[in-house]
Amino acid sequence: MSIYDYIVIGVYLVFMLTLGPVYKNFSKTASDYFRGGGGMLWWVVGSSAFMTTFSAWSFTGGAAKAYETGTFFLILFACNVVALIFMYFFAATKFRQMRIVTAVEGIRKRYGKTSEQVFTWLPIFFQCIFGGIWLYTVSVFMSGVFGMNVHAIVLILGAVTITMTLIGGSWAATAGDFVQMLVVLTITVIMALLVVGHDSIGGISGLFEKLPAKHFQWTEFARPSVIVFFCVTLLINQVMNMNSMLQGAARYVFVKDGPDARKAVIISIVGFLTLAPVWMIPALASAVLFPDLGSMYPQLNNPNEAAYVAIASELLPDGLLGLLVCGIFAASLTSMNSLLNVSAGPFVRNFYIQLIDRDASEAKQILVGRVFMFAYGSIWIIIALMFASLKTLNLFDLILLAAASIGLPAALPLTYGLFVKRTPEWAGWSTMVVGFIVSIIARFTLSHEFMQSLWGRYEKLNTRELGDLNIAITTAVIFVIGTLWFFFTTRFYKSAPADYKARVDEFFVEMDTPIDRNPEHEPTCDGDKRQYSVLGNLCLAYGSLITLLLLIVPNETSDRLLILYCGGFVVLVGVILRRVAKKLSKA
Repeated sequence: MSIYDYIVIGVYLVFMLTLGPVYKNFSKTASDYFRGGGGMLWWVVGSSAFMTTFSAWSFTGGAAKAYETGTFFLILFACNVVALIFMYFFAATKFRQMRIVTAVEGIRKRYGKTSEQVFTWLPIFFQCIFGGIWLYTVSVFMSGVFGMNVHAIVLILGAVTITMTLIGGSWAATAGDFVQMLVVLTITVIMALLVVGHDSIGGISGLFEKLPAKHFQWTEFARPSVIVFFCVTLLINQVMNMNSMLQGAARYVFVKDGPDARKAVIISIVGFLTLAPVWMIPALASAVLFPDLGSMYPQLNNPNEAAYVAIASELLPDGLLGLLVCGIFAASLTSMNSLLNVSAGPFVRNFYIQLIDRDASEAKQILVGRVFMFAYGSIWIIIALMFASLKTLNLFDLILLAAASIGLPAALPLTYGLFVKRTPEWAGWSTMVVGFIVSIIARFTLSHEFMQSLWGRYEKLNTRELGDLNIAITTAVIFVIGTLWFFFTTRFYKSAPADYKARVDEFFVEMDTPIDRNPEHEPTCDGDKRQYSVLGNLCLAYGSLITLLLLIVPNETSDRLLILYCGGFVVLVGVILRRVAKKLSKA
């Protein structure tokens, strides 16, 4: 990278740091701080939800999978779309209509105080792993590709994430996700256009003609039975995880009502349907232009994870390569700041004020949340450095394996519990514990030899099949046993205490009751004009900074036009938002 690329990265990091002070005064209550007071604009929340799932892994481990398997990688995005469609029709309105500040408050309403504490602390413990994975993913990758110091990247990204979210709370985290979505969107579109216009590619038709046959014929890298089994279990995993209270309720309590929650889901659906195919084009083209990434990036544990950056280094002019790095950072920061905010809320609302200080003022709750975020984020930094010792597990498998082993056991009771009423109070935490035990057993029993004897008696399984089977079998076993256990607990519903049954009945009635905005909105929530105005100013500022590269970087005219497109698009969004704010002020 050139000095101009490093300048772009530096400006981006400073810009993200300013979001904390900009949004600091938006939080007057704990509800404001942890969920935007339940009054955020639906398209901002939808953008944030989409960016949380479209993480830095998409540019690294995801790009490697697309590079290796081609169109097969679209299966993951297809599963996400199916999960979101399920959410749109069956779960989105329920999440918002729980009338909660944190997702764990919904768990308390559904399963009682014991489950409240279990689902407060166990996710906090395991989310340390996810936070460390995300920080490790982007830091080790940047170190291997660009020669950056891995410790410095971990510390800088960790510090930016902690500072921005700690000061600005959910407002800064969610608004930052929207601005970062614009960065990812512009650089992704530019990359796709440059690739299809490359002489060695020859447009979309040329790309399809030059790709290896296995990119379209999936059975060349795995036998059909393995592919089908992997796809089915991946769909199960995505549907259960994305529709659980810990994920869904934690995100869609930010909007104003149930219909707005559905609108926010549409943003994610459209994002996956449109951005995912465009994003794949550079990764696929790398298989044509750079068939041997191992010789180009021997320092990476899995050189194929450099598929996206390899072609970006070839095509992007000075300045825009730095913007791509910002896009990768952006995709990572969205996941981390959202997770940091989601983790702090339950600690304060479901532990601190429940068991330590029931009379804590709103200001004290915000203070405790900030202290927690600082400590929790610091632990992520430590864990990220520990993950750097992993040598054999690629990032694609690492994320999916962690989601199946950690996320799925917790997701099962928190998804079923939205629709199945007749369970005892202990059904929630006990199903999660059973799932965890099963996942631990699976880790010790799913050896290559065992999977070979189970699936490939007559033909040896290849490395990719072994990896996919490991994830698929883990997911299937956890899902089947966890599901059987959850529905087994329904046999004990009749003996449950009467007060518990009454609370559950009230919970289900509340979930199905639409929100009346006028009496149920807090005074600090209904500030659409302020949200449009501040977001517009941020887009104008960041877009202008990008556009300044026209004057600073000595590029060719065509390259300057690309920079103008990037900066101009963000500026245009800012202008539109400012105009909407002015119209609202006159209304």
